[in-house]
Amino acid sequence: MHAPLTPDDLPRFAVPTSFTLSPDGSRLIYSLMTQDAEADTRRAALWMIHLAKPDLPARQFTNGKHRDRSPQWSPDGAWLAFISDREDGSQIWLMPADGGEARRVTAMRHGASHPRWSPDGKSLLFLAEARPGEDPLIGGKEDRTAREKREATRLRHVTRIQYRWDGEDIREGRTHIWRVDVAEIVAHLPDAQMPLPVMMTSGDYDHADPAWSPDGRAIVFVSDRADERDANRTDDVWVMDVASGEMSRITTIPSENHHPVWSPDGRCVAWYGGEVIPDASYSNQHLWVAQREHGDWQARDVLAGQDVLLGQGMLGDIAWLSGGEPAWCADGETLYVTIHERGVTNLARVALHNGSLTRITQGPWQLSQPAVLADQSAVIAIAATPERPADIARFDLCQVTEPRWLTETNAWLSERAISLPQEFTYTTSDGWHLQGWVIPPVGAEEAPPDHRWPAVLKIHGGPHGSYGPTFQAANQIFAGAGYAVIYVNPRGSMGYGEVFGRACDRDWGGADFRDIMQGLDAAIARGEIDPDWLAVTGVSYGGYMTNWIIGHTDRFKAAVTINSVSNLISSFGTSDVDAVFGVVEQGGTPWNRLEWYIERSPITYADRVTTPTRVIGAERDWRCPIEQSEQMFMALAYFHRAPVDFFRVPGVSHAIRTGTPCQFVAYTHAVLEWIERYNPAS
Repeated sequence: MHAPLTPDDLPRFAVPTSFTLSPDGSRLIYSLMTQDAEADTRRAALWMIHLAKPDLPARQFTNGKHRDRSPQWSPDGAWLAFISDREDGSQIWLMPADGGEARRVTAMRHGASHPRWSPDGKSLLFLAEARPGEDPLIGGKEDRTAREKREATRLRHVTRIQYRWDGEDIREGRTHIWRVDVAEIVAHLPDAQMPLPVMMTSGDYDHADPAWSPDGRAIVFVSDRADERDANRTDDVWVMDVASGEMSRITTIPSENHHPVWSPDGRCVAWYGGEVIPDASYSNQHLWVAQREHGDWQARDVLAGQDVLLGQGMLGDIAWLSGGEPAWCADGETLYVTIHERGVTNLARVALHNGSLTRITQGPWQLSQPAVLADQSAVIAIAATPERPADIARFDLCQVTEPRWLTETNAWLSERAISLPQEFTYTTSDGWHLQGWVIPPVGAEEAPPDHRWPAVLKIHGGPHGSYGPTFQAANQIFAGAGYAVIYVNPRGSMGYGEVFGRACDRDWGGADFRDIMQGLDAAIARGEIDPDWLAVTGVSYGGYMTNWIIGHTDRFKAAVTINSVSNLISSFGTSDVDAVFGVVEQGGTPWNRLEWYIERSPITYADRVTTPTRVIGAERDWRCPIEQSEQMFMALAYFHRAPVDFFRVPGVSHAIRTGTPCQFVAYTHAVLEWIERYNPAS
């Protein structure tokens, strides 16, 4: 029998994070993230696949000593633009597509991202931050050490409600769209200098997702230019005429929008968008299309009236990828999208003329970033299954059955014992039909028929997240240590319709708590789990719910609460989103709902907790700031009705998995060690 997965295996994982198809569809470049345990850092290299030569293995294209990512082919297929941290943070580099020396083309003080080639291949769009009173470019003679020291000690001037964002730190400037001329570099002129970029947008606004029109005369992008832009949940899709700089807003209702893409003929723009309802925290993300008619843009929800969620990517502790952008077919009448339903994300086709939605794949997949081959014969996507964290797969459209895997980035997992999830359904006391899974311990099939296993209840974040039959390393580590793993999608989870997604609004700790506990009881009723030996853990909202559970029941032997919320009142003033999103989810501010905020804050019940609890918090978490973990630990330690301790993770944001490889290993050991101490598997 193979050995089980352990925390020490975590640095071995590799993940393809993004890819791009060559214009003729014959080649594919992808970025592969790996972990260097010895140097305690993550790296990323570009790799190439020859789609026209399926017998050829993928070959490494860049050396892997840095983080090379977000590759983009030039229109003629001769060059690659990509982001690399080789010098001065993340900058844009160019490299011949047949190999050769890379050339740097940006020197932005706060880095550059999102490179996009112009249709003529002579320039690139990109995103970069500009701050008032500061040169956005790095001077050629600037001393980097002195600059970094000055930046580290400089006072930060804050004027915005949403002044910081998790993973991005303090927001002092605005992200603008820039253009850089690379004609001399792609012409192979030997003495071509690093070109100076031109800022194409201006003003006190952020910009995202720029894309050229096929004729190069216009740019589509996303920006929030409302007066209340730092205190709302909306943004808009805009089109800019390149020659004049004139801008037209093409969205017409309050909505969240992203990833606009031009149709092949340049007459339409498609994007993912979700209407923002003032008193609701959740709306389905649909496919929107706009077309210019008589000089004005007319936008419509192609899937109006359909209770479906598009575009969501895979959520896992090894791979966490966005859904990507809609993928146009050559006819300009059809798009391929991803659709998230009941814990899985599959491929679907949407017809623009009538909004019909045809599901193309229906497997236990999590699919991300679909791209259509030039000959329309197949769709390429990043895919995950319960046994694969992430790989690049080809889905042949003539007969979609199983994917053809183009990569096998974690082949070493064949040496480990993997336990597959078993789905179950249950009905709550108020009539909801919910979905859950049990992962049996490794070797469970060899146990006596009447044996009962200790279990770990895992609760997802969000609350508008979801679990499903995808690969989760933590689940396999628990299973390898002798535990059954139980996880369910309570009300508020995404992929079950808008009514279900909104059902936890203004009720955190209410029916969602009962859903989780009834799901636990349903899993136990299957007859394989010992009800007397249970542990509970969760991250983010899952940490909130872990805190809530231990204040309302003593049925768990151990709890690990991670990057949690404990005090809704202070979270309002410290989280990067609660002053905007939290007031919707809680039905108002602490000033007009103080009793509610107190009632639904887990810390209110800290004096009741008798469950041994380990608290883990990341020190640079702006989503659920570490002060939330500090308060929970302090309260539990003060009342001291059960063992409690606290791990602080330095330098890491809300997603602890993005810390260094050694931190990820140590963090996972810390979770497992506490559960094994108080809820032993044997």
